[in-house]
Parts: sequence; structure tokens; C-alpha cells
Amino acid sequence: MKKEDICKQDTDKVLLVEGDNDCHVVMALCNAHSVPETFGIYQCGSDNGVLKRLNALIIRPNPPQVIGVMLDADKPSVEGRWQSIKAKLKNNNHNYLLPEIPHVDGTIVERIEYKPKLGFWLMPNNQDSGMLEDFCAELAEPASLAFARECVEQADQRKVTTFKEVHLSKAVIHTYLAWHDEPGYPLGKAITSQALRPHTDVAIRFTNWLTYLFS
Repeated sequence: MKKEDICKQDTDKVLLVEGDNDCHVVMALCNAHSVPETFGIYQCGSDNGVLKRLNALIIRPNPPQVIGVMLDADKPSVEGRWQSIKAKLKNNNHNYLLPEIPHVDGTIVERIEYKPKLGFWLMPNNQDSGMLEDFCAELAEPASLAFARECVEQADQRKVTTFKEVHLSKAVIHTYLAWHDEPGYPLGKAITSQALRPHTDVAIRFTNWLTYLFS
């Protein structure tokens, strides 16, 4: 497979993600935890793109066996994101029974009739509102991350920042990575280099979810 296709795999077992960063974080964690290579990853470009592709795959004449969905839970919250997923499935007459709230260790919904098995992971941890960068913050060394947050807050107080408030966690994690070897690494490569620790609790729970979902 061509390198440029690594995050656009249309396979019988597939994980849908929002963007390239998500794709490379998943690949780095799978490599660190020796997750079996039983599924492909497809980046959909946005959260709406993920939900649209989920529906399109379910209604295909020959749908995938398993579809995993990884979404940020920052619009507006975990609860809001979960309700939007349930509404999307209900409005398209898919008869899946989803739990009232997402499972803390990732949700898995068994296949019905001729429809795929589904799985859902809401970033960062199925409980808190946030995004991929909040998940990565849980892989960071705590004291170093706390200082990075302090630096970003001081910069904000001095009015030398221009990032939107919703992107605070992005500013913090990239400040943290700026003083690790090697500065400028993207999130996936930072996991491979151990600047972000791949064996924290949330990383173990996430890779266990992937293993159970696609086994």
C-alpha cells in the first residue's frame, strides 16, 4: 500500500477517525502495544465526515464487518456528542441499541441483522469533554505538562497569544513537546519517541478497546 494511502484504508474492519493526527496517534499506540493488525484506518476530514461515512458504510450493499468510530467530545460535551451519534443512527433507521452513556472503556455494540458491529471511543476518555490533544496530555509526563500549562497561561495573560480558547489543550501539548527530543515532532511520532508515554492507563484502555472491537 502506498504511504499516502495509510490513513485511507477502505477495509472490512475499519476505524473511522477525524484527521491525519488521529490516524498517526492510533498507529503509534498500536505499534507500542502490539495490537493485532486486523483493521484499517480511514480519516474522514472532520467530525461530520466521520458520522456521514459511518452511515454510508452501514447502508452499503456489502457493509464492513466492524466499524470503529473515534471522535472528539468537545462539541459541546461527551453527553452532547453521544446524543448526536445516537440521533444519527436513529434518524437513518438503524436499529442499534446504544447505552444511555458511553462505556468508560469504550463502547462496543454487537452486530444486528446484516449490519456491522460498531465501536465508539470519545476523546479523550469517554467521560470528559475534550479532543485528541487532551488524550495525548494524559500520556505526557505530569510535572513537565503542568509547567507547559503554566507557560501557556502566562503567555495568555501577557496578551502574546492568538489561539482560540477552544484550542488551549493544543497549545499546551505542543508547548510540552517543544522542549522534548525532538522539538516539532507531531503527536504520533512523539509517542514513538516516548516523549508521550504509550503505556499510561488511558492508552492501555484505548488499545484494549481496539483489540476487543476488531478481534
